[in-house]
Amino acid sequence: MTTNPEEKALLADAYQVKREKQHWNPADTTAAIQRGLAKARTKRSGRTFRVKWITAVLVTVLAAGWFLIGPLGSYGQQPATYNEPVTHWGVLEPFRGLLTSDIDRATITSTLNHRYVQLVDRTVTSGIYQFTVNAVMADENRITVLYTARTDASQEMYSTVNMKMTDASTGYLLDNGSAGGMHFSKDKHTIYGRKTIERNRNKPLPEQVNLQFQLSSVVPDVVENLEKGEKERKYKYSPKMNLSFALDPKFSIPKTEFINVNRTFTVGDYEVMLSEVEVSPLVTRVRLVYEPEQEIDYKTKLSISEVVQPIEIVTTSKDGKQTNLSGLFGSGTEDGMMYSFSSNLLDNPESMVLKIRGKTGKVYNDIQEAKNDELKIKIK
Repeated sequence: MTTNPEEKALLADAYQVKREKQHWNPADTTAAIQRGLAKARTKRSGRTFRVKWITAVLVTVLAAGWFLIGPLGSYGQQPATYNEPVTHWGVLEPFRGLLTSDIDRATITSTLNHRYVQLVDRTVTSGIYQFTVNAVMADENRITVLYTARTDASQEMYSTVNMKMTDASTGYLLDNGSAGGMHFSKDKHTIYGRKTIERNRNKPLPEQVNLQFQLSSVVPDVVENLEKGEKERKYKYSPKMNLSFALDPKFSIPKTEFINVNRTFTVGDYEVMLSEVEVSPLVTRVRLVYEPEQEIDYKTKLSISEVVQPIEIVTTSKDGKQTNLSGLFGSGTEDGMMYSFSSNLLDNPESMVLKIRGKTGKVYNDIQEAKNDELKIKIK
């Protein structure tokens, strides 16, 4: 059997993404931090407590969990405190299955419970493939799409690939294809997925967007690899597919809250300030300033970035319910880092606490010992 060059490239891309999600390399993360800090360094324009977020993105880790793994591995990524909500999600109820594995589960739960969602129900079909945008949520910082992908009975559904979003009116690229997603399925021919696009808050929300993507499926025939002496699955890809839909104007109404914290703490030999926290319905952003009131060089910034390891944010509601907001990704600023977490703003949490790994270079015997050393920085 032959495979054309395009299929080979797509297969290699799918394999690489899957491999990176399963085996995130801390060394690669450090290299990414170096690139981000280098970009941020060239844009330094003075230090203020309220500085526009720099777009030098270091790394996005949307399926593997938080980054900069320490001696105990991902000890901070414990299962979130999660109570099954009693609110029924109607036609979106199948997406509850995402909550078992999606690091953005707190956001999905909060937005759907509070009906902060637009039902779309638009479908496009190509051959054996069918793709439906079920719903969308958006705010100043993000657009999140809930979708269903299906194949007919001849092949198993595998994944969505090369998904990009553009402004349908202008063609402006809202996503370069790297923003993460998540999907799950109990049916071999159906997957339910979530795709998140980071957007520029300085640009108005598009009136209509276009999704471009491909779907992949598992070919029934199994290819035998004679060199390895094992059987391999073969994948087929749909043609490029497009689906456009309008965005509800309600999403363009700002709901973001800004919390000026300005609390200083020490990690290792370094002083760090939790400067500001920005909370919107779909994302929580935390800005850290390294060695405030001091001029530090690039190497020092890199050293601090390797030491300061945020784990999660824990929110507490009026009735005492706690929610763990998982870390999503980090990006470099001219004087530190900005970290993004999931959000439950719509739940109106009364308190928020940022947890940071407290001691560097220490090897822990158990998770509880590690948790005892965590720094807890009160946001509100």
